[in-house]
Amino acid sequence: MKTILTFSLALLNTFALLAQTASISGKVTTAEGEFLTGVKVQLLDEDGTVVATANAVSTYRFDNIPTGESYRLKITKTGSPLNGLSTYDIVLMHRHILGTAPLDDPYQILAGDVNGTGTLSIADIVEMKLLILAVRQNFSTGRNWGFAPANYQFQNPSSPFGELSNVSFTINLDEDVADLNFIAYKYGDLNGTVLITE
Repeated sequence: MKTILTFSLALLNTFALLAQTASISGKVTTAEGEFLTGVKVQLLDEDGTVVATANAVSTYRFDNIPTGESYRLKITKTGSPLNGLSTYDIVLMHRHILGTAPLDDPYQILAGDVNGTGTLSIADIVEMKLLILAVRQNFSTGRNWGFAPANYQFQNPSSPFGELSNVSFTINLDEDVADLNFIAYKYGDLNGTVLITE
């Protein structure tokens, strides 16, 4: 009888432990739904400590994550800043700034802000030219890619700057979280010619 009781308590403890963990999963794609390579998704706790890391090719997944805590996702991607960048992107930027052919896609507009000032200007064009001419090796921000929650609806698609700064990548984990998806955009690539395998 004692053996059975001990076994039952151990089983209950096991179920209790299992009930206190959950999973987080999703995918990172371009706005066209193409999967990227070289994407790293990190799960950070409230102190900013990395809890888990996933190298996503099509999807990412974190299992057995303790519930009752808050977590934050940090997404990065490697690759050349020149990937997808061409003189035609500069032409598109010129037309947008002059108002002759404004960009109408929020991800295109965000991708044009290569210097991270929250606006599209001649300064962005200068940085793009310097990269193409190999005068510089990187954008001044050091970032090549940006990421936005896939389910986010831009309030002002023609001027999306600042909106994502108010979007939290924080998760208060109480149960499994699935389809936590993100859209990736490549800085400097306004016409969608980035090679997703680079």
